[in-house]
Formats: sequence, structure tokens, C-alpha cells
Amino acid sequence: MTEPKKNKDLAALFPECRVAVEAWLKQARATFPQFNINVSETRRTKERQEWLYAQGRTRPGPVVTYTLDSRHRAGLAVDLVVTRKLTPFKAEWDWRVWRAIYKAVPPEKYGLRPLDFEMVHLELINSDAILARRPAGLVIT
Repeated sequence: MTEPKKNKDLAALFPECRVAVEAWLKQARATFPQFNINVSETRRTKERQEWLYAQGRTRPGPVVTYTLDSRHRAGLAVDLVVTRKLTPFKAEWDWRVWRAIYKAVPPEKYGLRPLDFEMVHLELINSDAILARRPAGLVIT
């Protein structure tokens, strides 16, 4: 199976998530002008989530997700990529950099949270409540 297309469009997010991510990104970029801080993935289709889940299990490579029921499927999460402006094609994986960004611009102030084990992932803090009540406009692909 070929890799399903990655979606980077903020408009694909659930509206509350899009507003929170846009506000956080604006502040993070202003606080850290030496970095490019961008969204690498937004909403995922079921097929893409299954493809990612297969990696490290039935397809070669390291495990990159631990669930088939990701918040990405409902547009309630984003993955980020950080690069230094001096080396724009080299992603920053040093967790000290991510911790510094999150300390200076706490996602929680924007209604977001990173995962302890996956710093590149931000999701709405209240995503469980949103999923439980399934408001109009929440479409899980």
C-alpha cells in the first residue's frame, strides 16, 4: 500500500482546534524567530491512520503511532515540525528545544496540550469532551 496523502491544511481542523493552533503558532513564531515552526499534519483519514499504525508492526520502520483512534481523525490534533532558520531542511528532534518552546509559550494557555511521549503532537485539552458530545461540525474521517 502506498502512503496516503498527508493533510497540512489548518482549515481541515475542528474550528475550536484551528483557532487555538493558529493563536499558539502566532505567539510561538514571534517568541522564537530563529525557528520555523510549522504544522506537518492536521486531520487524518482512516486509511492514513491505519497506514501509520502498521509501521513497525506489519510494515518496516519504527512505531510512529500507538492508536488507530487518533485525535487527528476528528481534526482535534496537529503534528508540528521545528527547524532552525539556519538549517531549514533539518527537523529539530532535541526535546530540550521543544520543552523550551512549550515553557515560553505554554500550549495549555491556548487550550492545547502536547503528549508526554510525543512532543511534536498538540491536541485540544478538551478533546475527550468534544468527542463525547459529538457537536455539529465534528466529522471523523
